[in-house]
Amino acid sequence: MTNRLRELSDNELQLSVNSVFNYAHTDGPSVENANSQAMFTDYLGIHKEYLNIYKTSNDAAVKTEALKRLIFLNWQYLSQANLLTGITGLDDDTMFEGYEILNGLVQTNKLDDEFKWMLEFYSKWDYAILEYSEDGLDSLTAFVKENRWIPRQPPAKEWIEGKMDNRGQMGKYLTALSETIL
Repeated sequence: MTNRLRELSDNELQLSVNSVFNYAHTDGPSVENANSQAMFTDYLGIHKEYLNIYKTSNDAAVKTEALKRLIFLNWQYLSQANLLTGITGLDDDTMFEGYEILNGLVQTNKLDDEFKWMLEFYSKWDYAILEYSEDGLDSLTAFVKENRWIPRQPPAKEWIEGKMDNRGQMGKYLTALSETIL
């Protein structure tokens, strides 16, 4: 993993702690906490940087990791409560470009097992992807529609243990999912 990916992971986790901490220590949700401009700017920057890393890296593993995190943030932003995630907005063009790249990987069957499982899981919240894919990203649209109703098991603990450190909110979420449900 590159230093930049590790740095972005740390930034994401700090933002996540701040959003949950602020929510827990107020009398409930507030516009000030939910729409913090600093948090919005930081998530926008992190999200765009994942795309930039994908585009500029020559390392296939780094490119895949950056895209996984970008797609996770897309999904989390559209499917989870922003009071818990701290993600109040992402750039639509960056989101679409991430899905466009993902469409190509689906089309050429180049998703690794982890990414395939993640995309199958995200397909349960089909609206988070179809909103972007139904206008020309045919392979991604077909994948989501084929997988949205198929029950999925959470990732096995063995699959997660020791592999989710320094992977931002994606790592935190998948670790919690495997520990909570299994």
